[in-house]
Amino acid sequence: MAKPAKKSAKKSVTSAILGKPKDKGYTKGKLIAHLAADASGKGAGEISKKQAAALVDSLTAVLFQYAPVGAVLPGLGKLVLKEIPKKPARTIMSFGKEIQVSAKPKSQKLVFRFSKEAKAHFGK
Repeated sequence: MAKPAKKSAKKSVTSAILGKPKDKGYTKGKLIAHLAADASGKGAGEISKKQAAALVDSLTAVLFQYAPVGAVLPGLGKLVLKEIPKKPARTIMSFGKEIQVSAKPKSQKLVFRFSKEAKAHFGK
């Protein structure tokens, strides 16, 4: 009598390295290990963790360099440096008392805007 074939208990690379999406998040080290394993598994050749780390660092540098004019990640979104205008000093009423609110200078804020494809993926 033949034995039934055993199912392989092979976990996917994503769940093994990064954990399930319900977890809080992942570290840079876990992301690098995942990228190296995923690229190697998809036939891109053997990619070491050092090469994956260099890719992540290079991508981060490019995003920060192009953020003032709009750094685009195709299919995901756009990273933009937004100018916040200055706010004048004013007096407001709070709980029946006048409060002086000091002026705020002009500033900048880093903003990520998701693309239509990314919004459609999550149903928003």
